[in-house]
Amino acid sequence: MSSRAFLGQPKPFYLIFFIEIWERFGFYGVQALLVLYMVSKLNFGDQHAELLFSAFSALVFLLPALGGYVGDKLLGTKRTILLGSVVLSIGYLLLSLPIINSHYLILPLAVIAVGNGLFKANPSSLLSKVYEGTNNNLDSGFTLYYMAVNIGSFISMNATPILNKYFGWHVAFSVCCAGLVFAIINYLFMRRTIAAYGSEPDKKPMQWDKFCYVILGVGAIICATYFMLHFYHVVSWLLLIGTIVLFSIYFRLIAKSEEHERKGMYLFVILFFQAILFWVMYFQTFTSLTLFALRNVEPSILGIPMLPAQFQALNPFWIMVMSPVLAIIYQRLFNKNHDLSIATKFALGTLLAGLSFVILPIGGLFNHGGVISGNWLFISYWMQSTGELLVSALGLSLAARYVPQRYMGFTMGLWFLCTSIASIIAGKVATLASVPKNISHDPVSSLPIYNHLFLELGLVACAISVVMFACVPLLKKLACEDKQENMHALPSDLAKESA
Repeated sequence: MSSRAFLGQPKPFYLIFFIEIWERFGFYGVQALLVLYMVSKLNFGDQHAELLFSAFSALVFLLPALGGYVGDKLLGTKRTILLGSVVLSIGYLLLSLPIINSHYLILPLAVIAVGNGLFKANPSSLLSKVYEGTNNNLDSGFTLYYMAVNIGSFISMNATPILNKYFGWHVAFSVCCAGLVFAIINYLFMRRTIAAYGSEPDKKPMQWDKFCYVILGVGAIICATYFMLHFYHVVSWLLLIGTIVLFSIYFRLIAKSEEHERKGMYLFVILFFQAILFWVMYFQTFTSLTLFALRNVEPSILGIPMLPAQFQALNPFWIMVMSPVLAIIYQRLFNKNHDLSIATKFALGTLLAGLSFVILPIGGLFNHGGVISGNWLFISYWMQSTGELLVSALGLSLAARYVPQRYMGFTMGLWFLCTSIASIIAGKVATLASVPKNISHDPVSSLPIYNHLFLELGLVACAISVVMFACVPLLKKLACEDKQENMHALPSDLAKESA
């Protein structure tokens, strides 16, 4: 049994936790500035910037399915984490060069997308292996792990806008590269902590022929990604084809599984499609909500001055505040055998996300010359971020809980596919609030455009959450949750006793 540490988590948890902090520091530092960079520096129109960003984000979340396969079958989970970090650092370095223009921008975005694809699925897959055979609660562990994402993003989303203001765009992007270098150094110094964990290839010596094939494949995928981002409308079709192919593989895996494993794997599919709605709302953070903050929100919260891009940091701020709160609640409910079902948590998360958008048009009623108080965004992000913890962090826990370990890397990658699909949809939704350039500096004219989008999006989400709540008993029956939770979350001897 693994050693226990702070908040009852096994010790290897903390290496993965800190790797994720530094990797997300770099990634979200770029995310915070990207749309504003395209609109303010490269003079893109709202629609062009939002659609390019959505295509980039879709590829960022589609490629982890391949990274999961590389980690499971070719290089090993730990080696793939290291390779992904190196590729990402190269992408950020390219983005930080002071020669970026509207055409050259595509190259670093392509490298970043592929590097993220290699990295993203593997830390969570490795973490699930750490929890296998222990009496640690998966929901609690994955919620705290998700907090690592937001510690890194909170720091970078606050730092990069300030660096950009005083030193320029490229200095801000270079700091994101430095975050990846810290992630790599941290991993190399602490790798012994996770020596006993990993996928099957991790347990064998490096096979250099496979490594060479992977490197050639990475180069080819970067070229393909570069082409697709040049013609970003093609990504929607690619995503449709990719979804069909990956789900065909997944259903083949279901067919090969034992009968007692299939119900949980079907539950994963159902909640996969429910999560798409949440992510459509989440991706407004980087597009419509960021441009809304630029044009229609007072640049302060509770009297504290804020740059428009820094409003995005409210998301990781609330994640850090609410993660330990929810982790403690989950652990206490788990110990009393009264934990909420995964389906209930998903429905509640969707409801909160919907309310986070409904509240913004309410704030619009109290505008001054088309500008609303930043405190409305403060409250909105609290609702959205709490909903995110209920959906995203527990989506990873869902895969670890119900999907057999032999399919874990692929399924973790598949989970990120729903985010990829949502990104494309979110980009198209955001364009509904594209503000023409001739009124982009007129808050009175742009406010009704944003209010209309936010109200419709919020009401649709609230209505769907009601349907999700109504379906909870059916989903619990499908998954046989009470029995399976005990079997997955407890050591084998305790599981037998509870059965």
